[in-house]
Amino acid sequence: MDFQLLMTLHVAVAEVQRVGAVPHGTRVTAPIRDGSFEGPRLRGKVLPGGGDWTLLRGDGMLELDLRVTLETDDGALIHMTSFGIRHGPPDVIAALARGERVDPDGNILRIHSQMGT
Repeated sequence: MDFQLLMTLHVAVAEVQRVGAVPHGTRVTAPIRDGSFEGPRLRGKVLPGGGDWTLLRGDGMLELDLRVTLETDDGALIHMTSFGIRHGPPDVIAALARGERVDPDGNILRIHSQMGT
């Protein structure tokens, strides 16, 4: 299977909301303020109103659940969801759960994305 870059996505988040303890771990929500995306054949802006719902599980894995609406330069709207699992040293995963920036070489991230109109 040959993979090709679709786009690079940049998002800005509003203040992180620390929901706290839930049955399967600790929940943090990062509301999406805005952003942009650009690729070889696709570019535009990220509309406000989406979010990234993270769950720091008891086993040390961090679940990521991103939902955003993209608007292409020609006005088309695209609903995008991404679900992923991030694993790394406990201090790195805890920093991510607090909404802090970390060195990307210190952890592993696997994401599945879907896009539709």
